[in-house]
Amino acid sequence: MQGIIFNALEDFVLEKADMELWNSIIEDSEVASGGAYTFGVNYDDAEIVALATTLCEKLGVSLQDGLVLFGEYLFDYLVERGPIELQSYKNTQVLLTELEDVVHKDVKRIHPEAYTPFFHYEPNTESQGELKYQSKRQLCAVAAGLVKGAAKHYKQSVELEHTQCMHDGHDECIWKLTFAAMH
Repeated sequence: MQGIIFNALEDFVLEKADMELWNSIIEDSEVASGGAYTFGVNYDDAEIVALATTLCEKLGVSLQDGLVLFGEYLFDYLVERGPIELQSYKNTQVLLTELEDVVHKDVKRIHPEAYTPFFHYEPNTESQGELKYQSKRQLCAVAAGLVKGAAKHYKQSVELEHTQCMHDGHDECIWKLTFAAMH
């Protein structure tokens, strides 16, 4: 997992709580890095899982709900610090359609060793479509949060119907998405 995701998690904790909580999460998770993360460096995926699990336990929320909330936060974090292309889209549907060919391609160009999840969005109408997600990490809750965060960023509402999940033995997750402009 790229260091930028760990940096985002730290900022998420600092914004929602404080440094004392972040330090206790690092200590209780016993992560190999000791909690020092650099933007473009790769870290063991198990560290992010350990940190997120410990955070959710300390906050008394389910891991699923916590990952969705983090995904929502992560989208704006990435817009501010990630690929410049994220700032140029007019809505979530266009972003999802071009995510692999533009944004993830750019990430791979800058960080060739980065592992990015695979997203494929197939629009059915202007406001509805189907999103497929594949990742060895199986962080579909974060992916759902990212979609919610994107919709919020582009001043849209989104309904996500998770019709198929990797956690149920499938090769990919599938959502039916419905977008609407927020007034």
